[in-house]
Order: sequence, then C-alpha cells, then structure tokens
Amino acid sequence: MPMQVEIVRHALDRVPLSIIFDDSTVLVNLNYFFMRDRNLADGQQRRWEDVPMAHPESFTREFAEWCLAEGVKGKFSVVPCPAALGRVDHGLPLLSKAQQESWLRMCRELITPAFDITPEMLSHTFVLDMDTLQPLPSRIWEQYDWEALPLDQEELVTRYIALSCQILENVGLRPQGVTSPGGFGGRTLDFYIKVAGQALRQVTGDPHPYVFQRIWTDKPVDTPVWYIDRERGQAVGEIIAGTGDWTGNWTGYGEVNADKYLSADLRGGRLAQLIDAGEPAILCSHWQGFYGMHSGDRQGFEAFKTVVRRLRERDPRGERTRWRKCSEIANYACAREMAQLTTEGGTIRLDLPVRVAELTLRLSGMEVRQVQVDGAPLERVSSRAAFASNTFLAEGDSVLLAFDPAQRAMRVEVA
Repeated sequence: MPMQVEIVRHALDRVPLSIIFDDSTVLVNLNYFFMRDRNLADGQQRRWEDVPMAHPESFTREFAEWCLAEGVKGKFSVVPCPAALGRVDHGLPLLSKAQQESWLRMCRELITPAFDITPEMLSHTFVLDMDTLQPLPSRIWEQYDWEALPLDQEELVTRYIALSCQILENVGLRPQGVTSPGGFGGRTLDFYIKVAGQALRQVTGDPHPYVFQRIWTDKPVDTPVWYIDRERGQAVGEIIAGTGDWTGNWTGYGEVNADKYLSADLRGGRLAQLIDAGEPAILCSHWQGFYGMHSGDRQGFEAFKTVVRRLRERDPRGERTRWRKCSEIANYACAREMAQLTTEGGTIRLDLPVRVAELTLRLSGMEVRQVQVDGAPLERVSSRAAFASNTFLAEGDSVLLAFDPAQRAMRVEVA
C-alpha cells in the first residue's frame, strides 16, 4: 500500500486550549459605562451603580503573572475608545497619564507574552464619528445597530476597524485580530471578515489575521479559513468559542460555575466534550466577571483556577492538550487549509503559502525508521509527552512527525 499522508488538524496532535477575554481595556470597567448609557437607550434598569468603575492594575498584574506561571494562553481585548471616554493612545480623561502608562507597560510585559491583543471595535458602545470620536447624532450602537454592517459603505467600515487597530498599534499593542462587540457584524459575516482582514493588513501587515465573532455552545466547533489567496499567502482565520461564560459573565455578577466547563470527576462539562471530540476548546469569558464586584470577590478568576487545575489532572503529562494563543490556532488552520502536498515513494513535497511552527504530519502505510526534513534528520521519540517539533513518533500503525518549516517549498524524506 502506498504511503498515506495528511496534515494533522492541530499542531503536535494536541487539542488547543485557549481562553478569550472580552470587554477588557485600560483600567476602567467598560461595563459601568455600558450599562449606564444603555439603560438610557432602552429603559432597562441594569445595576450600573453597583459595579466597580475600574479594575485595578494590581489585579490585572496578578492575573497575568498567574497565567504565565500556569502556561495559560488566549486572547485579551483592549477597547481603544472605551464607551467614548477617549482614546487610550491620547489618554482617558478619568485617569492620570502615569496610571495609564503603568497599565500599558504592564500589559506589554505580562499580558502579551501569553495573550493576543485585539480591539473590540472603537467604543464597544456607540458607533463613533471617526474625526471627533464622539457618538454619531443617530446614537446607534456598535453591537446592536451594526449587527448588519452597511454593505454599501465598505470604505467607511474598513476605516472604522483600521482606526480601532491603529490606536492599539500606537501604544505598542499590535493586534493579531479583531473581536466583535456583541453582535457586531454577525448578520453580514462574510462582509465583516473581508473588511476586517483588509483593515488589519493596512495597520499591521499581517497576511493572515483573525476575527472572533461567533460562539457555539452546543455543536461541533471548527476554525474556518476565509478569503484564501494562495499566491500571496493571505487569508483570514475565524476563531469560534466553544463555551458559554460561566465566570461571572459580562455583567460581573452573572453565573459562576466551574463544573459547566469541566466537572470534578473530569468527565463532564463542555470542555470534556470538546476535547474528547478533538475540537478546539476555547473558553469565552469577560473581564468584568473575573474581577467581580470588588477585589475580594474574584469569583470568576477563582472558578477559572479550578478549571485549569482540573484540565491538568485530566492530562497531567500534556499529551492530549496544549494552551495556545488564538492567533496560533487560527494561523495553524490557515496553514493547513492552504497547504498542498504530493508524495512519490518515500518523498513528500509540501507547498506552504503559510508557515507555522510545529506543523504536524501523520503518515500511514509504511514502517518508518528515519525521517529527514530538507536533509535534516528528526529525532525519534517514544512517547506523546516527548513529541515536539523536529521529532517523530511511531504510534500504532501510523507515525506523527513535526517540524518548523523554514520556507514555502519543503521536502520530507521517509526511510
């Protein structure tokens, strides 16, 4: 039987774990202002006066240091003009320059090593005039009135998203993707992903950024790849979260329940379902819930610590799962979708418009004694725990091999 080859769905054949933080920004609690202003718009009585006006840097620092120690990775929003209070690159009037510079330095040093940064569009509340950064006279909202983006105003929407990205770029927080505030773009998803890709490339030059808009809590989760251009090596990845938010939710006082992610017996919960199915296990959360109502609350953060401990108990040697930034998940999906491979005898030739670390192949149909990638031998390992880039592992009737492609055209020789 001739050798069969496929690019494995996930790097190192480990299900990616990731956590998404929405509604976060520089110090201020966006939700205090969101609920205050939204109550005036729709007449509801959300508890805006009960929630804190700010989330202290000390809490964010403690969280970031804990994530680095535990190996937790994901995505962290920084809303560029939170609730139309001002631009974070020009300074928010509510805060001193020193306070803001301290937070931004902390974010660059402690958050970005483990988390992608994304805007959550400009304000996360009103659609803003891009010249004045004040709400439009119509007082329309990003997540409600722009669920369906204006298809006849592509240039305007592209500029709007690009400005959101540029503000973060200006403070040294380069965005790897964009996050939808609420339903933003959800009813015109293909258009949204197109203009978001254009906007991100204008600001960062990234050929394959990503969009986070959708959450699927009751069906299989994929990592779609949009607008593929193999010649240029361009595409837009889409990150889809697979859980609800059971860490206090967007209000800061919502449900907190670690068991819904992963039960104490390690067999139940949405994460167990996703991992067992081999699907990306991406948690959805909101920064307000992690902090809660005050510094002594922190129910969301404490619940997440429980989830992380249980995930480690479920996979103590890290053989089946691996924490990833959302950009790592999306980039791998782009690379896999756009790759082309051919085989002849024991030679595999790969054309890779997108190169990612830990590209992983599965071979079947032959006994493998040695593997070389562009003439460099891979090390043979005997366990999944030891399987890493530049190694190969025989497992049953198949072989896994992983390497970091150095160029578009790669040659793998199997003996």
